[in-house]
Amino acid sequence: MSNFAENLRKAIFNKRFKAVDVSRGANIRPSVISRYLSGINQPSTGNLFAIAEYLGVSPNTLLNSSDTPESSESSRYISSDKDKIIAVQEELIKSLQKQVTAQSHYIQVLFEKLEEAKAESKERHTKGREKPYAKEWEEPKGKKRGEKTREKAKKPKSKKSKK
Repeated sequence: MSNFAENLRKAIFNKRFKAVDVSRGANIRPSVISRYLSGINQPSTGNLFAIAEYLGVSPNTLLNSSDTPESSESSRYISSDKDKIIAVQEELIKSLQKQVTAQSHYIQVLFEKLEEAKAESKERHTKGREKPYAKEWEEPKGKKRGEKTREKAKKPKSKKSKK
């Protein structure tokens, strides 16, 4: 593939265009643009200027090899952008690691409390802990069963008025 074909492909990609967009914008048939992209043909001077103008690049950018200062400068920008992205990702990873560590400590404390509660429950169960409401239902000493209920059932009779 020729330098021109490679540079044209990169320029179209960087602008997020399609070959048909360049064809319309530069007023060149799509089949001619296709031959330029495949490296079969080289552009005429007029077509070179039309394509460069439409893409907003210099004609030299499209003709020169990718080792030109202009393209190495753009690769430097890409490298610095990659470095920035990597740095941000590393910061995010550190932040997430701190959150995971804090949450794992919290979960560990919860499990310890759960184990303590289980142990206390088992201890109460094995001791046969007295229920707090059991005394309320005990029968008073000296009375037979049922007397208590009879006393509660006795109510003073109300006087009915006669007419």
